[in-house]
Amino acid sequence: MRLVLLTDLHFGRARPDLIDPLLDAVAKAAPDLVVVAGDFVQRARTGQFRQARRFLDRLPQEWIAVPGNHDIPLFNLPARLLAPRAAYRRWIDRQTEPSVQTRTAHIVGLDTTYRFYHQRGRITPAQSAHVADILRQESTDRTVVVVAHHPFHHAPDVEKKVMTGAARALDTWSDCGPHIILSGHLHTWTVEPFIARKNRSMTLQVHCGTGLSTRLRGEPNDFAILDIAGDRCRIRRMAAADGASHYADLGESAYRRTPEGWVPAPTA
Repeated sequence: MRLVLLTDLHFGRARPDLIDPLLDAVAKAAPDLVVVAGDFVQRARTGQFRQARRFLDRLPQEWIAVPGNHDIPLFNLPARLLAPRAAYRRWIDRQTEPSVQTRTAHIVGLDTTYRFYHQRGRITPAQSAHVADILRQESTDRTVVVVAHHPFHHAPDVEKKVMTGAARALDTWSDCGPHIILSGHLHTWTVEPFIARKNRSMTLQVHCGTGLSTRLRGEPNDFAILDIAGDRCRIRRMAAADGASHYADLGESAYRRTPEGWVPAPTA
């Protein structure tokens, strides 16, 4: 199965010159499914959601998505408190936690936004238990892929706080089997197995930067292509490096799923 991971499109702060190249690059990749990990818009305004909807309607492939913290109102406090996901559900998808099952993968979307946090997300005990149940059921038959806007682990130099409940969830899932987490939020690229406190590398994190936003954190606009076949996962980075107006291959990495966790594999 081939997935394309897009995240942090931020319509309202997107580069107009990259919209067509991004759509062309995704079409050329010919994925079975496009996964969008939140932050479609910059400030949850109707005009920005209209732009995001037009982008989605131009995707030739099927897609699923989860919301990000920018997809719920920030300054409209009544909407944020009473109906934070109303605009997202109207313009993007009524579901905020989609699920897709294929022959090779079980993809689980998690809504990690929280109306009482400006940026930081949270994962609830119920969400953690739901994923744990899926991991136990799937065993080694299919690769479980969790999609969330907020990452479950940050590098030491990241100033933002890891979302509430992330460490507990990773520890719970490390007892249940290997899995992949797709996320965004930080506008940086990371692909690596994460070793949980129980000293197990059960989580393979694939963390994309921003697909279109002008808010770069010292890295180019990018997206990921994932090929999942049996116990193997290959991840390719596509990026508009050095301000280019097209996306090019910046290299790939590969990992193998084992009972002990994820280990590096040859890319050839």
